[in-house]
Amino acid sequence: MKYYDFAIQKNPQISYYYDNKAFVLNSLNRLEEALENYNLAIQKNPEDADYYSNKAAILNSMNRLEEALKNYNLAIQIKPYVSHYYNQKASVLEKMNRLEEALKNYNLAIQINPEDPEYYNNKACVLQKLNRLEEALKNYNLSILKNPENSDYYYKKAQILQKMNRLEEAEKCFNLSNELVLKAQNCHTKTNLDNSNYHSILQDFHQ
Repeated sequence: MKYYDFAIQKNPQISYYYDNKAFVLNSLNRLEEALENYNLAIQKNPEDADYYSNKAAILNSMNRLEEALKNYNLAIQIKPYVSHYYNQKASVLEKMNRLEEALKNYNLAIQINPEDPEYYNNKACVLQKLNRLEEALKNYNLSILKNPENSDYYYKKAQILQKMNRLEEAEKCFNLSNELVLKAQNCHTKTNLDNSNYHSILQDFHQ
């Protein structure tokens, strides 16, 4: 933090110093200060779409949803081809229970970047809330196709299948989800053991 304060003191016109400082403040959960620094970044360079998007994310965290929506719209106005702006905007609209608008924005995100599995997952969640279960299932399948290692996608697909009374398929998906969770836990344990062995070897080397 001191580095950013020093950098800003030396060059107060450089907008990304405020953006970077805001990022650190956000990670420390100092949201009001982060918001203030995003405002300063925008003041210095109002043409950078990411500053509005970053500010919107803070406002979303603070549950100031109308302001968040306004800032996502400003980001989109500057850079209408960035898929994650539409995804984040859709997330805010979903929180506001404006589900049809959220769906439209998830579709726009997918249209720009059809390779991101999270967009299909998010779209499926909205379709599920709208009780459009067949469409939700289709989008969970697409998210799994793009990323077959995500246990959460199988779990959500299982929930949909359960709602549709397709119980055998639901059970299969629950099992796949559990297998992936166990696999991830085993990998994490192995990584910790490998790190432990590495540090042990280093200690032996230095003795």
